[in-house]
Amino acid sequence: MNYEVLKEQIAKAGIVGAGGAGFPTQFKLAKGMDYLIINGAECEPLLYTDYQILTHFGKELIDTLHELLEICEIKQGIIGIKKKYNELISTLRDYTQRYPEIHIQAVDNIYPVGDEVTLIYECTGRVIPRGELPVSQKVVEINVETLLNIERCLRNGEPVTHTYMTVGGVVPNPKVVKAPIGIKVRELLKLIGIEDLEDKSILVGGPMMGQFGDLDTLITKTTKGILILPQDHILHKLKGSPDMSAVKRAMSSCSQCRMCTDLCPRNRLGHKVEPHKVMNAIANGLTTHYEGIETALGCCGCNVCSYFACHHELSPSKFMALIKKELLAHGERGIKDLNPIPKKEIGTKVVASRLTSRIGLSQYDQKAQWDEITLIPSRVTISTSQHIGKKAKVLVQAGDQVEVGSLIAQMDERGISANIHASVTGKVLCVQEDQIIIESLDDKEGR
Repeated sequence: MNYEVLKEQIAKAGIVGAGGAGFPTQFKLAKGMDYLIINGAECEPLLYTDYQILTHFGKELIDTLHELLEICEIKQGIIGIKKKYNELISTLRDYTQRYPEIHIQAVDNIYPVGDEVTLIYECTGRVIPRGELPVSQKVVEINVETLLNIERCLRNGEPVTHTYMTVGGVVPNPKVVKAPIGIKVRELLKLIGIEDLEDKSILVGGPMMGQFGDLDTLITKTTKGILILPQDHILHKLKGSPDMSAVKRAMSSCSQCRMCTDLCPRNRLGHKVEPHKVMNAIANGLTTHYEGIETALGCCGCNVCSYFACHHELSPSKFMALIKKELLAHGERGIKDLNPIPKKEIGTKVVASRLTSRIGLSQYDQKAQWDEITLIPSRVTISTSQHIGKKAKVLVQAGDQVEVGSLIAQMDERGISANIHASVTGKVLCVQEDQIIIESLDDKEGR
């Protein structure tokens, strides 16, 4: 297989970045790079999806990584994984004995080590300048599950129809399950035996960067976790939207201690990201103070400044996000940090265990176990826009019969987009504006 055929197969299978925002992989997998980094350094507390995927499919993933390196003419492959997983690291290194170009990199258990830019630095020492893509430094990075989807595409021609995810929090036995895309959280939890949800809330994703949803939230290609938490958990307060009272508290309480900036992972890498300047601008009503507010454009949304650094609970990341959105809407892209210099000061890394304790999750941090259960929902509601870029074009209509893996929405070739496939065998009930609802035939037969 050559490089162009590889990209065609990946595009056909609808593979997108499973661990992030869903960037279509055929546009990301560049040729002639120095490094292809596989991100297995899951940094969000309570999530064990990538760990379990590496545990169960390690050999297949390493074989596929070797194949990608050859096809894409990339010099070295690196799998980044937390050093606390000693046994898994040893097993993976045994698998790499045949491939001297593949290296297992044990990284510190810090947050957010699974962030693309942070992991690239930890694995290679290279810093991606703010406003640049990893290819500018001859690096490509993809998630572990993305690599698994490529493996299944190349070996069996399988498209993406399911996603692996952690179900944890206030549950007796946290687990990692394989969920059909488009299943509702309500049915997912019922199928795995979780029905006592009184006084509970649903957090979709990880506790740091995820958002609260509800039982009707749909599982997509990029969903990596569902966490069940008490309704009075501190994360509800932390994730609330800023209002005028928050602005007044910032004006009266921000002491300009710089802790939010000193612990910012982007600032630690030398990027010009300075939350304390944003807070100073807000506190003094300097809405046009560009030198201060422009730093919000480099924010990665990790929430370290809000959830861990600020001792006044002022939530700098909320203001950073609002300002960033406004600047981008007005065409501002900021000045690129062409030569960022990482900072080596002790104490600028956020230890994951301390973070977990700080946000009140230590009591729920149990290693999620692998569950082989086959989940067959009664119906799925599949979005045509589960990825960055243009939404896919619907190919089916009400009454059509589809099977698992059937192409139901085709990527828009006018720009970045991705194919969408059926996750169940059944009948298309209806096609809404951006959704395709399919009734599962397997579920009826199973009953």
